[in-house]
Amino acid sequence: MPIESRLLAGPVPASLLVVDDEPQVRTVLKDALGESGFSVDVAADGESAILKARTTPYDIAICDLKMPGIDGLETISRIRQINPDIQFIILTAHGTLESAIESLRMGAFDFLQKPVVLKDLQFSIGRALERRNLLERSALFDLSRTIFSTLDPDLLYGRLVQSAMEILRADDASLMLLGENRELYIARSTSSVVDTLTATRLALGERVAGRVAQQAEPALINDDVAGDRRFGGVPSLRRIRAAIVCPLTMRGELLGVLNVNRLSQEMPYTERDRQTAAIVSSLVALALGNARLHKELQTRLQQISDTQEEVIQNEKMVALGSLLSGVAHELNNPLCAVLGYGQLLQAGDLDSKLRKGVEVIVREGERAARIVADLLRFARRERPEKRLLGLSGVLLRTLERKSYDLKSSRIEVETDLDPELPLVLGDFHQLSVAFTNLITNAQQAMFGHRGRGVLRIGGGQKGGKVVLTFTDDGPGIQPEHARRVFDPFFTTKAVGQGAGLGLSVCFAIVRDHGGTLRASGKPGRGAVFTVELPAAPAEALAGEQAKKVLAGRGRDTKTIAARSRKKGEGVRRPSGPRVLIAEPEADVQSVVLELLERLGYRVDTADNGETALAKIRGQEYEAVIADFDLPQLEGRMLLDAVQAARPRLARRVIFLASDTTRPNLIELTSTSGTLLLGKPFRLDALRDAMGRLFPDSKDDAGPVRSTGTSL
Repeated sequence: MPIESRLLAGPVPASLLVVDDEPQVRTVLKDALGESGFSVDVAADGESAILKARTTPYDIAICDLKMPGIDGLETISRIRQINPDIQFIILTAHGTLESAIESLRMGAFDFLQKPVVLKDLQFSIGRALERRNLLERSALFDLSRTIFSTLDPDLLYGRLVQSAMEILRADDASLMLLGENRELYIARSTSSVVDTLTATRLALGERVAGRVAQQAEPALINDDVAGDRRFGGVPSLRRIRAAIVCPLTMRGELLGVLNVNRLSQEMPYTERDRQTAAIVSSLVALALGNARLHKELQTRLQQISDTQEEVIQNEKMVALGSLLSGVAHELNNPLCAVLGYGQLLQAGDLDSKLRKGVEVIVREGERAARIVADLLRFARRERPEKRLLGLSGVLLRTLERKSYDLKSSRIEVETDLDPELPLVLGDFHQLSVAFTNLITNAQQAMFGHRGRGVLRIGGGQKGGKVVLTFTDDGPGIQPEHARRVFDPFFTTKAVGQGAGLGLSVCFAIVRDHGGTLRASGKPGRGAVFTVELPAAPAEALAGEQAKKVLAGRGRDTKTIAARSRKKGEGVRRPSGPRVLIAEPEADVQSVVLELLERLGYRVDTADNGETALAKIRGQEYEAVIADFDLPQLEGRMLLDAVQAARPRLARRVIFLASDTTRPNLIELTSTSGTLLLGKPFRLDALRDAMGRLFPDSKDDAGPVRSTGTSL
């Protein structure tokens, strides 16, 4: 059956109101029209008619023009304010052209003179009902045009609710949708208590909406719900005079419930209104179904696009990996010879000019070797040494190592990690490298963009996968760069500031863990890198190792959250004197750091002179251990800068040097009160030197010169 014809279906006779001050006219018309199948009510004057119109939704009013008290025109005006859809037919024994025009101007459908011919009146009533039905169909057409003009849920929900209110003459309305957990929730409401209603979650069969959702037809409620046998035991949340609750279904599937309510209007809803609501709910369900199908289609298309991009990226990586692997192996042979002879030359007796040239050769050779190592790491698919891991713990240790760099770049880190993240099977070292590269990439992008930024790290679970997001507020990703982000050697940084391998290595690591790495973002609006890794299978979670990792997972998440809340709070350190290690060699730096921490010192590090000087000027230290040949700032210049910035600290400096017999070194340490240790040195020699700086009963110590000895 067409949607339009459903409006007129069913045994619902048209409702007529005869308003006339002559009793005989009222009686004749009531009997005659009643025999014609109409439901007829009568009123003796305008006041009575208005009172009846407040509680009964008449289809047509047949009204006398001249009546005592309120005349016909005033009656038309006031009843139309109550029921805008009612059609008026004017009857009068004193009709004039002017009164007919005025009646039509006030909204009357027809104007008949007394004595009226019953056949003419029936014809006029039929035409008036056709006009009313046409107006209703027009309203439904406008509804369909309005709601089918958008697929955006935010716009659609608002239009659905507003249109339902207008067509069904309601004071408020709400749209409830069925969620994934099979509970009804309010997607949009015009109620003044929307905050209370929004928090409502209803199971099917619960309260009025939950019960109607299990039915096939709309429910009409004109009394207090507590007195309705269909909803026995359901208390009223607020006073509602009349309501229609409509289940929304498409192809037998429940989508939600539409509620329309009359709060202040005295007029109840009728069976005709219920039929109209059934048509409205059909259109609403169709619009919701279209929107849902569109969303599913967009999701599928995006999945296809993502999968296609992943396939293209993987194929590209495999091809590049094969090429780079061969190139890297070919480069390693000449690099081995260059570095080998360079180190032999360094061990010899060279003049300063030649030594400087050899050092450049060795340094740049080592740099090339590091690049080759990165190429090999990217190219060969090394099988990760997988074990059960909590990604919160991997992130914790990564953030600990990056804490000072992030603080120095004025990067604030905010975390939102699910404390119940599933465990994964992964290689701790490789995943740590991937997270470090992602954090460093975001740090450099934000600092280069505006000198500061906020990095938000989120963690959750979805569809059997652990999902981590790294969101920055940097410059974003240009459209032309989107497909090249993970390509080896692709970088947007200035020449010399990056080899363009960091994200490529991340991609390879995540891929080898069976996961995916995606990048998104728009220019000027930051970038988002999303890591998805499969959760560990159930069989891997059985055993003592899983119990140990699970026990520490919550602590890791809480620790990360605490660090995020307390900006700039570093890793917990010992409580002894604070010492800065300025050493470019990572291995030497690490062994000194470990020794001092075991001795109870609080340790900070720098790998070049500029960083060391910046830290000394910005923070309080009680001692400095520095390589005399520190990059960017050699020993004498460093000591002069320390004396200018921190005079007391200048007498608590230990220099490390590969050649402690140089006259300038001996002269400097003899006259400045600094200590000198030669490389390589014994750890007990460093321990003794620190004891001289911080003796139990002395504040200062004299200079000590020590020649290098092997470890």
